[in-house]
Amino acid sequence: MYALFRTASVSIITQSQCARKSFVSIITAAFLAASLGYAGMVSAQQKADKTEAPQSGDTTIDRMHATASRWFQGTAGRVDRFFVSDEYATHEDNQSRLRLRVNTDYVENSGWDVAGNIKLHLVMPGWDQRLRLVMNDADDNNDTASQAVASGDESDIALRWLGIRTDRFGLSFDLGVRIKDSNLAGFGRINAALRYPLAGKWTGGTSNRMYAYSDTGFRNDFRQYFDRQISDKLLFRSRTRMQYFEENDYNPTSEQKFTLFHTLNGRHALAYEALFERYAAEDSLFDDDEITVPLRDNYKGYQLRVRYRTNVWRKWLFLEFWPIVSWPEERDYDLNLGARFRVEINFGQTPMSAAKIEE
Repeated sequence: MYALFRTASVSIITQSQCARKSFVSIITAAFLAASLGYAGMVSAQQKADKTEAPQSGDTTIDRMHATASRWFQGTAGRVDRFFVSDEYATHEDNQSRLRLRVNTDYVENSGWDVAGNIKLHLVMPGWDQRLRLVMNDADDNNDTASQAVASGDESDIALRWLGIRTDRFGLSFDLGVRIKDSNLAGFGRINAALRYPLAGKWTGGTSNRMYAYSDTGFRNDFRQYFDRQISDKLLFRSRTRMQYFEENDYNPTSEQKFTLFHTLNGRHALAYEALFERYAAEDSLFDDDEITVPLRDNYKGYQLRVRYRTNVWRKWLFLEFWPIVSWPEERDYDLNLGARFRVEINFGQTPMSAAKIEE
């Protein structure tokens, strides 16, 4: 399968960087134009909710947002969660959604960075709702050093076929293109996930994603979850993650994260997190001149953070703030401060009374 993807993509990859950038830009622009222009496909009556954010008049912004949202509602659903797990949604979610994000990040001793992101999960009509169009659904918030650097300027779009979908097991297949650092590549991906009950109030989840890229080879992403619902507003989660990258000198990278999700009310949510990760040297957030310990093939890091998410102005507009304290090995475990500020726009219904604390 890997050889097939490499052969099929070789003619595309040899094109100029300008052509590659134009290709992805055309795809993105065409999709957004179709979304905004495909008005009135299905009219959806929305229920009023006491906890919704206050709405002002019927402005141009409201009309533009409603036009795009009606199309998504007509194809299959609504966005109704504060913290959404694309890992689980990969196999069972029948909700179409589009999320536009802009992240502003600060890392002490490294500096500032601003990056935009489009996340799409579109259920295609027909085919027994088995066909999806997905875009950037696997970046997992870029919430650790290795994820932030590994993604870089990366963006991907793919067609997904749901092969198996039950309450406990899902299997799907993706075929698409990725642009990373101005290089275009084809890829295939196999996604598998299993959920199961454990003793007491615990539940488990195991997932694996296997990638084959035409330019960088194989990648594998394994995750193990243990969840415990403490109360209606509190959920504890342990996530163990291991990744293999064929192009990296050091493998595998690993991460252990503990999270306590806390729903404050229908419009506000918190997540308290502690994590440890071991990542390849090339995935460090710091440049060579910012590293205070001798260069090596991998580093370790510890991090504490709080994620605060709130709904403001309109029910489809969200803000997030993450204060971060870390102890990176490449800085000799000195205290290092950081923060993220995120602006997110959701297209589709977002009833605030349905907000859940899930990842």
